[in-house]
Amino acid sequence: MTREQRRAAAKAKKEAAILKKNKKTAAPGDLPTSSEEESDDDDDDGDIPPANPNHTAKSRDQASAAPRDPNAAAASASASTGSKKSTPASQLSRREREALQAQQAKERYQKMHAEGKTDEAKADLARLSLIREKREQEAARKKAEKEEKEEAERARVKEMDDRERKKREAAMGGGGAAKGGKKKA
Repeated sequence: MTREQRRAAAKAKKEAAILKKNKKTAAPGDLPTSSEEESDDDDDDGDIPPANPNHTAKSRDQASAAPRDPNAAAASASASTGSKKSTPASQLSRREREALQAQQAKERYQKMHAEGKTDEAKADLARLSLIREKREQEAARKKAEKEEKEEAERARVKEMDDRERKKREAAMGGGGAAKGGKKKA
């Protein structure tokens, strides 16, 4: 297989994946019967299979109206807190109710954790305070070392300046007499 063929195959595979992703998902009851599948092999007029005549619009509306997200389910559950005989037909199932309770428990824990009331939060805060103290101590130590280095550098520079000044003075003061020395006659 040549490079061009591999590229073409990869491009075709990518396009097929994009088409598959963009393809409309079928609603319940939209799948064709086996006899319709056989007739589709002969002629490919439409890409969307016909809807199931037994699947009514009312049932589709009921399915789409069911709350999917836990917050909406909580709102409908709190709204329907009457007696058990007067509860609506779309009451939450056991799994939905358990999922909702688990979500609420998780949110309560996160809230308490954020406020620092859980054991884990207290341990985290204690650990963070220790880390903060260590960092402050390290910063203070580094600052002291830096000041000490600067002081040592200033002392070294001052000492060098003193030495050079003394050399200049010696060269100027003693240098004049040494140059004069004995005169040749």
